[in-house]
Amino acid sequence: MKKRVLFVGENPTGTSGNSNMLAAMLSDLDMDKYQPGCFVVNEVNPSAVLFDPLPFTLVNGTTPTDYWGNQRLVSLLQETQFDFFCMVGIDFWRYLPAWDAIKRSRDVKKFKWIGIFPYDLWNIQENWINRLNDLDFPCVYSQYGYDSLKSHVPHIQYYRPRLNGWEQFKPLSSDERSAVKKEVFPNIPLSKMIFGFVGQNQIRKSPERLIKAFMEAKKENPNIVLYLHTDMNGVYNLKQIAKDNGAQNGDLVMKQQGISYDRGKMPAIYNAIDCLVNCSMQEGLSWAPLEAMACGTPVIASVTTAQTELADKVGYPVPCDEISFVPMIGEEGNVSVESRACRVEAIRDAILTVAKDETLQQSMRMGGIERAKEWMAGTSNINDLLQTAGKKPKPVSKIEAVLFAQHSSAGDVLMTTQCLKGIKERHPNLPLVYMTQRAFAGILENNQYIDEIIEWDERLLRKFVIVYNPHGEKILPGGWNNLDVTLHSMYPYFTNVETDEIAIDQVAPGIMTAERFPTGDCIGDGYIVVHTTGGSKEYRAYPHMEQVIKGLSLPTVQVGGATDLRCNASLDLCGKTSWRESAWVMKYAKAAVVIDSFMSHLAGAVGTNVVVLYGPAPSRVVQPRMQHGARLINLAPDMLKVCATLSHCWSNPPRGKVKCMSPCINSISPLAVSQALEGLL
Repeated sequence: MKKRVLFVGENPTGTSGNSNMLAAMLSDLDMDKYQPGCFVVNEVNPSAVLFDPLPFTLVNGTTPTDYWGNQRLVSLLQETQFDFFCMVGIDFWRYLPAWDAIKRSRDVKKFKWIGIFPYDLWNIQENWINRLNDLDFPCVYSQYGYDSLKSHVPHIQYYRPRLNGWEQFKPLSSDERSAVKKEVFPNIPLSKMIFGFVGQNQIRKSPERLIKAFMEAKKENPNIVLYLHTDMNGVYNLKQIAKDNGAQNGDLVMKQQGISYDRGKMPAIYNAIDCLVNCSMQEGLSWAPLEAMACGTPVIASVTTAQTELADKVGYPVPCDEISFVPMIGEEGNVSVESRACRVEAIRDAILTVAKDETLQQSMRMGGIERAKEWMAGTSNINDLLQTAGKKPKPVSKIEAVLFAQHSSAGDVLMTTQCLKGIKERHPNLPLVYMTQRAFAGILENNQYIDEIIEWDERLLRKFVIVYNPHGEKILPGGWNNLDVTLHSMYPYFTNVETDEIAIDQVAPGIMTAERFPTGDCIGDGYIVVHTTGGSKEYRAYPHMEQVIKGLSLPTVQVGGATDLRCNASLDLCGKTSWRESAWVMKYAKAAVVIDSFMSHLAGAVGTNVVVLYGPAPSRVVQPRMQHGARLINLAPDMLKVCATLSHCWSNPPRGKVKCMSPCINSISPLAVSQALEGLL
């Protein structure tokens, strides 16, 4: 029976580099062993399939609101059965919105997840490493990407894709090149030297720098022309940029606008230009230089990321010396990632150097041809990869220990301590290792049940013989925030242990060992802890706390982060105490008034009477567990008065539908808070 392979990529009937990569894989695929199906972006070209039906199915995933088809892809995964899920060419971060759903489908349906992806960043993005480690077979298609990632993604492979239609890209004789040049550029004299750019009009390709550099070079060498094989109206208005830099008729020529060139026409383009210029900021592979070199066309290329292995020592190198940024999608949405760009002066100098040196041009032609041949001789085969992925994995020895995993947040880490006694008693002969982010490790220091605290690394979830991950496996994926169940009670429930005390070691901060506050009040006479700012500061900050504490008979101590709203407390400890020092301050307070946050759970844990102010999360779910007989007063906002959605948004209101004019926490009256606090004293 044939194995089913679901490919995800750009339409293989298209003209982009990713389209051709997928097309090459499909043409190489052993159809006697594998049955392919393709989930693609971009519409199918009707002329490509009208009378020549394809031997595989194409499903278009693009919608008006979701170009990359995240939602459609998740639905498809849930509704179909297959053996291999293979993402080809597209930057993996395009599918971050669907990533966790893909993981869950893989774990349930047991398909093998293959990613054949580019890595073109100058630096390592730590928040991406865990994503890449999710893949069963991560394959990066450059030596640069492999060298950059191999220490972070131990099972990564270098997959060198085949150039689709390789046999079309070949060098021509001098007479043949002249004939092609006349045909492609009939209005340009053969005596002119044509520099060409082939690529998309996008930020990382830097076409605006190339135009400026070329116009600078033309001042010194008027015998050169620039051909732009790109859309002039894209990210940049290249016509305007050319005009602003003094371009006249005949200085620049461009491809026919609004159409995509058939791939069969590209060898003529490469043979018609005298030198390709590709001075981009970063490249995952860069097909254009490879295609040009195969045709015997010299290449000027930026010394950047994956492009270096193609053009090194056979192309003319241009260093990337200027800091720049490129846009992409991160874990929290749109971000700008640091990159490097070529200086305009360096591109100009490269153009002038190559233009005047025919010996250099000939050397670059011959070197490029040989480099292209070497590349193609070492390409990978999709059948070999699928055969390897289809083998049963060898049993991997695991670490003989119990791992408790809690990524975040501080309050949740504190809540999980009530589970540790029961887990330790269940596994008395195994060490208990707690994995969390480094920022939260201090909450767990000196916990009697923990043998080791390690920094969060999602790869380790598969490497311990026993793993407890209640938040990651049950709470976060589920609809926990819709239930009438407290969050703190979910942790012992999902770990199936008897509830113990929520515990944190307490350490006296040095400033609290003094006899008096800066205001002169005696510390020993008691104080009130105040706290103004929780997580998601836009929605969980209370700007009226100064009014609340006016007229109190006891001095106040403010705790929290360094950037919290200040409230003119008697002593400001914001950003000055560790987790355990904050616990000591909280424990010896007469009472506390805090925002729904780590501080509310801390008050409950150490047994301090507390007033908790809630915003976009309901107290029925997130209220603290009170210990040692401490009293709790919950103050909720007036949702009906200020919230357009009439619901708890959990700091994530439906943007585009409503606008949060005033965070609901502001509807809590300072007078009501003062009265509640007085009731605890």
